[in-house]
Amino acid sequence: MNKLATVITLSTALILSACSKSEAPQETPSLPVRYAVIDLADIATAEALTARCQEEEGLFRAHLAELETFSGTPAIEGYYQSLDSLFSSLGNLSSAAGSLAGVHPDEDLRDAGDACSQLLTKVSTDMSLSRPLYDSVSQIDLANADDATKYSIEKLLLSFRLAGVDKDDATRERIRELNDEIVAIGQEWDRNIRDDVRYMELDSVDELAGLPEDYIAAHQPNDEGKIVISTQYPDVFPFFEYADNDARRKEMATIYRQRAYPQNEEVLRKLLEARYELAQLIGFNNYAELVTADKMSGSPERVKEFLAELKGYTGEVQDKEYDVLLARLRQDEPDAERLESWQRSYVQSKVRREQYDVDSKVTRQYFNFNNSRDGIFALVQELFGVRIQPWETDTWHEDVESYELVDGDDVIGRFYLDMHPREGKFQHAAMFPFVNGIDGKQLPVAGLICNFPRGEELMQFSQVVTFLHEFGHLIHWQFAGHEDWSNISGISTEWDFVEAPSQMLQEWVWDYDTVSQFAKNAAGEALPKDLHSRMVAARDFGLGMGTRGQLSYASLSMSMYDRDPKELDFDALNAEITSEYTKFSPIAGTHSWAAFGHLNGYSAIYYTYQWSLAIATDMFTEFEKAGLRNVEVAGAYRDKVLAVGGSRSANDSVTDFLGRDISFEPYADRLRGKTD
Repeated sequence: MNKLATVITLSTALILSACSKSEAPQETPSLPVRYAVIDLADIATAEALTARCQEEEGLFRAHLAELETFSGTPAIEGYYQSLDSLFSSLGNLSSAAGSLAGVHPDEDLRDAGDACSQLLTKVSTDMSLSRPLYDSVSQIDLANADDATKYSIEKLLLSFRLAGVDKDDATRERIRELNDEIVAIGQEWDRNIRDDVRYMELDSVDELAGLPEDYIAAHQPNDEGKIVISTQYPDVFPFFEYADNDARRKEMATIYRQRAYPQNEEVLRKLLEARYELAQLIGFNNYAELVTADKMSGSPERVKEFLAELKGYTGEVQDKEYDVLLARLRQDEPDAERLESWQRSYVQSKVRREQYDVDSKVTRQYFNFNNSRDGIFALVQELFGVRIQPWETDTWHEDVESYELVDGDDVIGRFYLDMHPREGKFQHAAMFPFVNGIDGKQLPVAGLICNFPRGEELMQFSQVVTFLHEFGHLIHWQFAGHEDWSNISGISTEWDFVEAPSQMLQEWVWDYDTVSQFAKNAAGEALPKDLHSRMVAARDFGLGMGTRGQLSYASLSMSMYDRDPKELDFDALNAEITSEYTKFSPIAGTHSWAAFGHLNGYSAIYYTYQWSLAIATDMFTEFEKAGLRNVEVAGAYRDKVLAVGGSRSANDSVTDFLGRDISFEPYADRLRGKTD
C-alpha cells in the first residue's frame, strides 16, 4: 500500500501556484517571499510542534492578506513569486506535520501533528477559494512566459476552479466547512487503521509447523506459555504463506480483515457523504467525477472501460491458476470443494516449490534487510550516476536512518529511512514527503516509511520488491524536486502516472546481475543463478489472480464514490465486487474495507495502480532493448521523465522518452501470458 497518495491529496490542494524567471514589470508595493520548513531539532515535543504550527498559521494568514489586498499589477516576478513561497511553505509545514503524525513514537506529538494539519488545511482551503487570488493570477501577462510557466498557470487555474473558487459566497463557505470536515474525518480513518493492531495466541510451537526456523525462534512463548502473532506485516505475511495449520491461517485471516471495524464504519459513511456533497457543490454528479477531472483518464467512464479491458485479459489466466491451486489443495484435502482466500498464499507457495522448484524458505535466506538496503542503494547509484551518503541530522526515532543524494559535488536531495514496525506507527509502506524541492530555494526531503524485519533478519522476497517499489517513489521525489514552481516540482504529475516510476524500478529484482550483488546468505554466498532463473520462470504464476484482486480493489474504490453514499451497504458492495472479479468470497464476519486505507487518500482512484503499471511496462521495453543496466537509457529516463516533475503532462514526458505514443499493449501481452 502507498501512503504517498494520501499526502499528495493534501499537497495538491496546498501547492497551487508557481513563479517564473520571465521578465515582468516592476510591482508596487513589494510582497513577502519566505520559504519555511520544519527543523526536527526544534520539534521534540507536542508543545513545540503546536507552538510552531500556530506561529506559522499567523504568518500565513498575514501573508495571504497582503496578497489578497495587493493593489499593483500582478506579474510573474513579484506577485507570483510571493504566492509561490506561501504555498510552498504551507505545503512543507503541513506535509511534515502529517508525516510526524504517522511515524512519531510520542502519541501526544502524533495528535499534535494531526491537529496542525487540520489548522493549516483551513489556510489552504481559504487560499483555494480566494477569488482575489484567482483573479490576480488570471491577470498575469504570459506573453513572454516559457512553456513550463504557462503549463503551471493553466494547472493552477484549473485547481482553483475544481476547488469551487467561482461559486457564490455561501457555497464557498460550505465548501470550506466540508474541506475541514474531510481532513478531520480522513485523519480519524487513518488513525483507526494505524492503531488497531490485533493478535492471535497459539498454544504451542506445534502450531507454527511449516514456518521458517528464524520465524519460530523470533516467536517464543510468553510468560503464560502463549505464542503471540500480530497483524503487523513481518508477522502476518509469513504466517499466511508457511503455516501448515489451516484453521489457524483462517483465524489469522479473519482477525486481519476485521481491523478498524466497527470504528471505521461510521467514519467511512461520513467521509463519503462529505465528499459527495462537496462534488455536487462544485458542479459534479459525484466525487468520482471530480477527482478524475484532472487525471489522465479524465472520467469515471474511462476508468470503468479500462478496468473492463483488464478484466477481459485476465479471466482465462485466473481460471487456470485457480484450477492448478485447487488441484494441489486436493492432494492434501481430497474432499476440498474450493480454494479459500486464506489458503491461496500457502498453496501457491507449494505449487511454486513443487512445479518450479522455488522454495521461498530457501529464497529468503538470501535477503536480509541490511544487504537489501545496500543493494538498492548500489543499483540507484550506478543507474543514475549519483551517490548516497549519510546525512547527519535529527530524527524522530533511533531506528531512523538519514541520507543525502549527491550528484557530482551537489547535494540534490535528502531522505529518511524508517523501516521497522513499532507501536503507533503507520502500518504499511509508503514515501512521506517532508519538503517539496524548488530550484535554488529548498532541497527535496522525504521519508521512506515501511515495516520490514531489521538488521540481519530475513525478508520475504515480496518485501524486497516492495522496498524497491517505494524507493522508486523516493528517487522520483528527489530528481523531480528542482523545478522553479512549487505546483510543478516534485511528484506533481497526474496521479495516474505517480506509481509508474516505482513500478518500473521493481523490474530490476528480476535481473540476476543486479540481485546477485546483494542477495547473499549468512555464509556470504550469492543467490545461485539457477535458483534466480527458476524464480523468474515462476514469477507470473498467480499474476492473473493477483491482477484480478487489484481490479476488485479499484472497482470498490470507484464504486464507493461514483454514487450517492446513502445507497451503499459496504459489506454487500464489497462482497459483490469481490465475487465479480475474483474466485473468492469475503470470510464471514469480516469487513476488510474498514482497513482499506486507500479509500481516504486515493478515494475513487485506486485504479491508478493498474493504469500506471501499464505505462511502466511500456517504458521498461526501452531497457529491455538496450540492457537493464544501460546508463545512457537510464540517464534519458531520469532527464525526460523523472527530473521534469510536473512541468508538463506525463503523456508528453513518456512519449519524449519512448520516441512514440504510449501503448498499453505490452502490459496486455503480459496479462494474457504472451511472452514473444
